[in-house]
Amino acid sequence: MLNLTDLKVLILESNNLTNLTVNSLEKNTPQVSYKVITKKEQTNSRIGTALLNTKGITLVVKSGIVLELKEGDIPSIEQLEAVDICVSREAVFIDHNRLSEHYRYVDNTLTNGVVDLNIFIINPARWKDVPETDTGILNDVKKLFIPRYMHHKNDILLQEEATATIDAFNYGVLGEQASVFNYIDCIEADTINMLETYGYCFDKLLPYLKGIPKKEKERIKFLANKTNIKIKNTREKMHRLNTGTI
Repeated sequence: MLNLTDLKVLILESNNLTNLTVNSLEKNTPQVSYKVITKKEQTNSRIGTALLNTKGITLVVKSGIVLELKEGDIPSIEQLEAVDICVSREAVFIDHNRLSEHYRYVDNTLTNGVVDLNIFIINPARWKDVPETDTGILNDVKKLFIPRYMHHKNDILLQEEATATIDAFNYGVLGEQASVFNYIDCIEADTINMLETYGYCFDKLLPYLKGIPKKEKERIKFLANKTNIKIKNTREKMHRLNTGTI
């Protein structure tokens, strides 16, 4: 696996949540080198922006993503050197035998090939040109996928209440072993539903609120309070039971 001391991180500033990401890095992995790319420094392509701002294998994240990286989370240097980019699928459950069918009822454009560029690992050595847009450029490049358990993110099935409560709960339990928490859309939304409360570990964001503007900070506290009241203890106990640590 890639040693965290060798990892570089680019944070693409896109909102008022940059300190959420910075605080999580400085608290959990102070040995990791990171750089914040301001909105003015970015191009119309996130991949292009990354290529212009780094020369080695680099983890690129949108501001607001919380990182609790541990040794062994990042694929090996050999794996990363063999691909152009390591990405997440936009639809969390698109490779799930049962839940993948639900997407055609809420957004039939989401397929196995639709990726989430809020987080990716770029290997600049395999890119000859700097793209001006991200649209369509990943069709012909060699990709590796970030596993579901690592990148815990909001998903349209929970947003649209298009799955069962037990599915949301089980996804929340999976979040206990995650190293990436990506709930930006929920923080920026005006509402939250029951499935999102059961499925997302909002309480994981609470240690990283220093320097977050008041509006966003209060929203995160509101979301975390909902999970603390309704599901946090049960989720943690189920995780310990599943992992044999209870």
